[in-house]
Amino acid sequence: MYKTTRRIECSDIAIDNKLRLSAALDLLQDCAYDHLQNDKTLKPFFEKDGNVMFLVYRQVDFFRRPVYNENVAVKTWCYELKRMYGYRNTTITDAQGQLCMRDYEIGAFAQLPTSRPVKIPQELADMVEKHEKLDMEYTKRKIDLPAREPDITDSLKVYLSFIDMYGHVNNARYAELSEEYVRAEKELKTLRIEYKTPLKKDNGAGIKVWNEQGSDIISIINGSGEDCCILEYVYY
Repeated sequence: MYKTTRRIECSDIAIDNKLRLSAALDLLQDCAYDHLQNDKTLKPFFEKDGNVMFLVYRQVDFFRRPVYNENVAVKTWCYELKRMYGYRNTTITDAQGQLCMRDYEIGAFAQLPTSRPVKIPQELADMVEKHEKLDMEYTKRKIDLPAREPDITDSLKVYLSFIDMYGHVNNARYAELSEEYVRAEKELKTLRIEYKTPLKKDNGAGIKVWNEQGSDIISIINGSGEDCCILEYVYY
């Protein structure tokens, strides 16, 4: 288990003076990454063979978005580890210990140069510290696209600032790309994100949007038309 604390700064907040969606995802991502970097079991294996863990699915439940100058705690832990996949929970709580956000994530082990999947030894998976999983709804990893034409299609610009250390769009930036197309007047209850194919800067990009009853479903595609990231915004 790994925990960090920090204050919500002015660069973290949105137009409504509350924590930006992408900033919330950054908090969750940074805590999970730091946990992996401090792990005494998996990190040596990654360093030895040049492997990484890529995020393939995230579900975030929203209860309250913190505001400027609030102190929050971000806590993460692994609750299950298989030879190819890791499963974790991460929470953001306020200074009174009240839950602001919670999520579950699925990561896949892969070779960094090729993105090909990797299996870790079972004995290594057994050695990793695990904790009890959160009591929450665990939605399926695959997000189904509606069987009809999208309500909106558009081209997207992928900026160099979106690219992370692995050479493709950082997982939180997909939310930034999609937020322009969702119903901002709605209060977000749950965000589901399925990461399929890494989007890179020079591949070209586009977006398809379906406005459903109570949700918006978005697919971000590359220049070949492949679905790179599918997001489902579910509203209260």
